[in-house]
Parts: sequence; structure tokens; C-alpha cells
Amino acid sequence: MRTPIPTAFAVRLQDLGLDPKSLPPMDKLEPRTLRGVMKLFAESLGIKCEQCHEESDFAGPTRRKKIAWRMWDDFVVKLEMVDGSPLFCDSCHQGRVVQLDRRDPRALSAWMAANFVAMLARKDGQPSSCETCHVDMNMRLLSDWGR
Repeated sequence: MRTPIPTAFAVRLQDLGLDPKSLPPMDKLEPRTLRGVMKLFAESLGIKCEQCHEESDFAGPTRRKKIAWRMWDDFVVKLEMVDGSPLFCDSCHQGRVVQLDRRDPRALSAWMAANFVAMLARKDGQPSSCETCHVDMNMRLLSDWGR
């Protein structure tokens, strides 16, 4: 697991006409901008488009597309680094789809407190806590989002 870092994609988001410090929700992105953002998703996760999209129906829903949408709306749009630097997929994933090692729940909890709660800030000015991401302490948010 790697410590979150400020995004290396800020300039590329600007090139798409977006302000990396004030990104809109996914459903507010123009289609052309959305396609550009999705290409940045793939690059920042180290994957190809087909790993999220069904080749026979690129517009159709898939588990990974649903998760990416929620991560954008709930993390990228609403959070930033504690120093105010913008956050994007590469901030946490750093070229890998799987970010967290879940084998030891206690170690994971401690790591998340030190690296997510302490290093990421809410843009709304409210204090950051485990519940910032785990609303109602839902520990299976990715499973739920992928449905």
C-alpha cells in the first residue's frame, strides 16, 4: 500500500477544461470531457478501457464503471490532500487497480487512519474521519457500489 500523493494529472485535467481543485460531479461532465477523464482513469490505474467497459457495449453498466463513478463523485470531487493539493485516481492508486491489502483488518485500519484520514481533507471544511468515506461505517462500500 502506498501513501497518497498529490495528483500528477492536474495539468492534464486542466487541458480538458477542468479545474483540478474544483471538479464537477461525473454527471455534469460534457461527453467529450468525460471521454478524456476516462482515458486518464485508465492511465492512472494502469489498465485498458476494456477492463472497465464491455467491448460489445461501451455505454453499458459494469461493476468497475459504477465504482469509478462513485470514487470520482465521493472521493476525487469531495476530498483533497491536507495541503490543498488536488486529488485524482493516481493519488492513491499510483498505477494499480487494487490499492489496499485487506488481509489484516487491524493493520489496514491503522494504515487507513494514518494515510487517508490524516492525509486527506474534506473540501467542505468538515473534519475528516473514517466515516468521511465509510458513511455509517459501511466497510463494504466497493461491493455495494459495484452492484
